[in-house]
Amino acid sequence: MENLWWKVFALLLCALLLFLAPLLNILERQDDIAYNVVLAECNRFVDACRDTGYITPNMYREFVDRINSTGNTYEIRLIHIDRAVVPVYIQTGGELTFTGEYEVTHITIDENVILDTLFPEGNASDDETNRYELKMGDFLFVEVKNRGKTMTTAIRDMILFSDTRTPSIFVRAGGMVRNEAY
Repeated sequence: MENLWWKVFALLLCALLLFLAPLLNILERQDDIAYNVVLAECNRFVDACRDTGYITPNMYREFVDRINSTGNTYEIRLIHIDRAVVPVYIQTGGELTFTGEYEVTHITIDENVILDTLFPEGNASDDETNRYELKMGDFLFVEVKNRGKTMTTAIRDMILFSDTRTPSIFVRAGGMVRNEAY
């Protein structure tokens, strides 16, 4: 009788593994595809913004729609670093004398400022006033990470009795603005 319970347990374990292992493999492939789509769309969006020197509401909406087509929900973070090069002067007596040095300053502009410029309250049209402009030499970065758990993470957590808090899809893209086409 004791052997019978072990055989039933082994049969249930084999059936479970024969079902879950291929399912987990398929879902991991789906996560890889979603990651590749998000990576490609982030690079496409950031390159378009860096090449034109601005972000329009239409560009941002299209970017969000494309990454949401993967079936996951994402947290998107825009980072604009305003870069300025200022010559350094020394005041001697009543004159300003150029020292031959330059000071580079970086000011990080919050994502809320960018989104408020793109989508002001009461005016959701895609016109020139809603365009967020960048200067050549500024930096623009986009970070995208999934909010909830993907199916792969949920099943893996169920099998391993764990609770994964880190996002399974996390992408960063960006760089220096190369052009001002406005």
